[in-house]
Amino acid sequence: MKKTFITMCLTMLALQSPADDTNLIIYMANGSQQQTFGLSEIGKITFGDSGFTVNTQDGGATQFTFDAVKCIKLSEITTGINTTAISENCLKPYFRNGLLGVDGWQTGRKARATVCDIGGATVISVDNWDGTPINTSGLTDGVYIFNADNNTIKFIIQ
Repeated sequence: MKKTFITMCLTMLALQSPADDTNLIIYMANGSQQQTFGLSEIGKITFGDSGFTVNTQDGGATQFTFDAVKCIKLSEITTGINTTAISENCLKPYFRNGLLGVDGWQTGRKARATVCDIGGATVISVDNWDGTPINTSGLTDGVYIFNADNNTIKFIIQ
């Protein structure tokens, strides 16, 4: 999950777009005020074991823990081809108390949900999954991948 998060952040920053028009927006998990940084104002973003720091050109630094962040988006993204639409829907897959699900899943939305073992074999498959948490009590100890509508996490059963 952490590697996916870091890769996503680096990919977003590498996109070709006018920095004057683009902001990095960090949405907080507890619903508090979002943090907005102009890309032209960011000096660098550094990642640690439990969070990351946004360092601005003027020497300021704002620290975030991974648990406190719901999602990160870029606003006003444009490319030479077209404008990229940014969804207001922040989805976050989870594995808690033996249950799999996706925080932010909209009522009535349907998708295919799968759980695969580390060898790639599908061990759970739910067509037309509606967001109801999936019980993992039938799985043996091991590493698994949960995917629902292109939202993926790795989890461990011990």
